[in-house]
Amino acid sequence: MESVAVIANVLGLAIGAGLNLYAAVLVTGLGIHYGWLTRLPAELNVLGHPAVLATAAVLYLAEFVADKVPFLTPFWDGVHTFIRPAGAAVLAMGAAGGMDPLARTLAMLAAGTVALGAHSSKMGVRLVAHTTPEPATHAAISLAEDVSVVALLALVYQYPWVALPVLLALLAAMAALLPFLWRVAWFLVAGLGGRLRPPLTALPGEGVRVFTRKAPAAPRLWPGELLVDGAATRFTFRRWGRVRTIVVGAPAPRPEWGFVFSVIRCSGGASFYVTREWRGALTAQTPAAASPQTEEYR
Repeated sequence: MESVAVIANVLGLAIGAGLNLYAAVLVTGLGIHYGWLTRLPAELNVLGHPAVLATAAVLYLAEFVADKVPFLTPFWDGVHTFIRPAGAAVLAMGAAGGMDPLARTLAMLAAGTVALGAHSSKMGVRLVAHTTPEPATHAAISLAEDVSVVALLALVYQYPWVALPVLLALLAAMAALLPFLWRVAWFLVAGLGGRLRPPLTALPGEGVRVFTRKAPAAPRLWPGELLVDGAATRFTFRRWGRVRTIVVGAPAPRPEWGFVFSVIRCSGGASFYVTREWRGALTAQTPAAASPQTEEYR
């Protein structure tokens, strides 16, 4: 029973810290300070100190505000890429108090890795939400994260046997998200690079780099090239080792403006994100006519 509780505490604190480190510290500290949590290792008692609680509360309020501002959130999360895993590792060492040094070291390393995975998953979801940057969505996501941290830690501390399968399921979900998170990271890097570089001009017959927003046979945020060739517009991408070309119809005369990416909507129903560096090149190629949607593979 004690081993299950320790594992659940380490994983719960790691995932909670990866989502919101200051909420995890504040919830645990308040539980210790007011005597709601009495079965935690003595090494975690420092979290109930008034100075720690006050600091955690101030930082939580700062994160609460930062999480509600669409274009401030990526910078806040970027800085916390280093802070959250480190904080999770420290909390895990306390949660594994009373165990031998090897077990505590392994708990620390595991917690840091799990927290980094939770943080990456959170950041990936937030970056996808930034493709439609309106405050209500970000506020709802932020509140859901805060409630999830509190609920998860409450379950871990009260019912570790129930919490452990839930935590393992969350770890499996984060592992399944890794391919998508890799695409999100590539999408972000391309967008920031396109924002910093001057606009480019595509040569005749040269495709323009885009990422899918909605396209047949291609997942969301999948990279490829869009080529305007007379009345037809073709999207070419590689998936499962095959190169595919889809005729998507003519795009609108001008891309819709975006802060980092612009959106290209085609007459066949497909739409794409184009980096700012290529927006002018695509506009110069775009015909006014539209063509029906067909599909071809090569």
